[in-house]
Amino acid sequence: MKDNKKRELEVLNRVCTQNDISVKLVSELIRAAKKFSYENVSDGTRVTEYQDLIKYLSKDNGVGGK
Repeated sequence: MKDNKKRELEVLNRVCTQNDISVKLVSELIRAAKKFSYENVSDGTRVTEYQDLIKYLSKDNGVGGK
């Protein structure tokens, strides 16, 4: 489990550095998003929301999607 957390932090740091975003800010946003998404919706709704988000981001960045 420690290895997963370490790798997660490395990826987070790399992404934040590439996009010139504060690691602290992104960490807080992720924590808040997890808290609210798991408190207020069913599993099926959560999966749908994640799939919609992936589709949106794929189209927005010109990566994948149609």
